[in-house]
Amino acid sequence: MAPILIYGLVFVSVLLVVDTITRSILNSRRSREDVRNRLASLKTGNASEEQVYTDFLRRRGLASDGPTLFTFGWFSRLYAQSGIEMPMGRRIAFVALFIMIGWFIGALFFSGSVALQLLFAVVFGTFTVLAIVFIKRRRRIKKFVTQLAPAIETIVRSIKAGHPVPAAISLVAREMPDPIGSEFGVLSDQLTFGSELEDALLNMIERVGAEELNLLTVTMTVQRGTGGNLAEILENLAQMIRDRLLLKSKIRAISAEGRFTSWIMIIFPFFLFSMIRLLVPDYYDDLIDTGYANIIVLVCFVMVAFGAIVLNRMVNFDF
Repeated sequence: MAPILIYGLVFVSVLLVVDTITRSILNSRRSREDVRNRLASLKTGNASEEQVYTDFLRRRGLASDGPTLFTFGWFSRLYAQSGIEMPMGRRIAFVALFIMIGWFIGALFFSGSVALQLLFAVVFGTFTVLAIVFIKRRRRIKKFVTQLAPAIETIVRSIKAGHPVPAAISLVAREMPDPIGSEFGVLSDQLTFGSELEDALLNMIERVGAEELNLLTVTMTVQRGTGGNLAEILENLAQMIRDRLLLKSKIRAISAEGRFTSWIMIIFPFFLFSMIRLLVPDYYDDLIDTGYANIIVLVCFVMVAFGAIVLNRMVNFDF
């Protein structure tokens, strides 16, 4: 690989890493100052509530006129549920960076085959992007579910004080931190703009992806149609969500050994290949010269992916 390309890759990598760290620090400080990001624009008076609502959806890739790179189909839903707010330019830069890193790593291990280098670069870049989105999504959903029971209790207190449901939802949006504050803020805005409660709750399920939201949606929809003491029903729902979180924690503790074993079994083939390639660089040259290396590598990737899926099913329980 040409030295100028290596220098360029190092420069872009360092630049993006520094930019990401700086933005993370600034965002964390800003979140401590404002418990809800969308309130900052409303406090200034420079933007209406509808403009803030539209800008929020556009940054999340949910608006029809927002960024569309890699926001199609199932990935659009995952991207929205991850809570990532990234401009189009940074998305392109990060995807290109991961592909370049994959190309650089592929050049170290597959110096005799350009096709393998390109294949490894595309697979590495795609897997890295998906892994980041999935990790961010899982963390955001976990934090949202942790905040859901206190949010429901806030709604209960507001209802007992005589406020209607939209006002109680608006109270959660004002008082609770992100991510539940922003999501309930969007829910409140949709109700303000004329959406039905059931439709707004279903939209929030699509944006968040938390299973516990289905319980809240069914509870409020059924109660609205049949009647009953909504405050008491929501109190029971909040307690059930807390019990569910406790059960999840116990299951994760019991399955910790299995999850650790699955990670070792997934990582070990790549670690072993890297060590052999570094210690004996020409060990795989005969295999590459046969012309079947591309097919063999593809089959190995498929087998590792299949094993990862099986192991994931073994250590994750649905209840």
